[in-house]
Amino acid sequence: MNPVDVALDSIWPAELRTDRLLLRPVTPQDADVVRELLTDERVRAYLGGPASPERVAARQAAYPQTPGAWAIVRITDGRTVGLASIGADPRSEGRAEVSYQLLPSAWGGGLGREAVGAVVSWWTATVPDGGPVVAVTQATNARSRRLLESLGMILVDQLDEHGSRQCVYTPGGDQDDSDLRWLRLTAAHLDEVERRRGAQSRATAAGQRLPEDLTILTAEAASLLCPACHGTYGRICAREAGHMPALHLGRASDGGWVAWLEDFPV
Repeated sequence: MNPVDVALDSIWPAELRTDRLLLRPVTPQDADVVRELLTDERVRAYLGGPASPERVAARQAAYPQTPGAWAIVRITDGRTVGLASIGADPRSEGRAEVSYQLLPSAWGGGLGREAVGAVVSWWTATVPDGGPVVAVTQATNARSRRLLESLGMILVDQLDEHGSRQCVYTPGGDQDDSDLRWLRLTAAHLDEVERRRGAQSRATAAGQRLPEDLTILTAEAASLLCPACHGTYGRICAREAGHMPALHLGRASDGGWVAWLEDFPV
């Protein structure tokens, strides 16, 4: 099971309170709000458009059974005005993703920022070793990007998904410290994924002989290695197009470095 799911199972259900909001687990009684959020053209403008009736029914059934899914309730009138959730990010194992949707009638008053801030604070305080947490939004969704940046979240990556450019944000702090923490956590999870995917079984003979300390390699030997972080969806090299590294790096089952040819079958 994904470590994010494991962590959620151990601490769910949970209620969060802010000055103006109650975040409580979604119930079957929230079905009307789920439908309204999934079918409103303004809410879905950057989420692929209004969902089909089948998709709406599936989400209405799933949300009450999903750890990490909250209804956002405005305390002053008890009205449910949106949904927020945290769960395993499908793009990178071990990484949590925060998602959020508010009804248009609740836009513009800072309620979204309040809800997302509460979720991020709760996760980092309750699961201090839970790995990176991100929020992903379309590059053209200026409102959502302003919300995340107002919380001090920083842009750490961009990717193409669902036919659009997406921006990946993570909690900030000191810029250098945030970047270093992000890189360390991501590298650790990538190494673990490599071990599970069996890098050793794909390694070439030369790759099996790599020393643990790669700094002792000659310049010529080091030039053959491609240490780029490869994407979750494929072994796409991050260096300049057209370069020809002889070997791509990974971790063996014992944690040691191994390498394989770029076109080595997986």
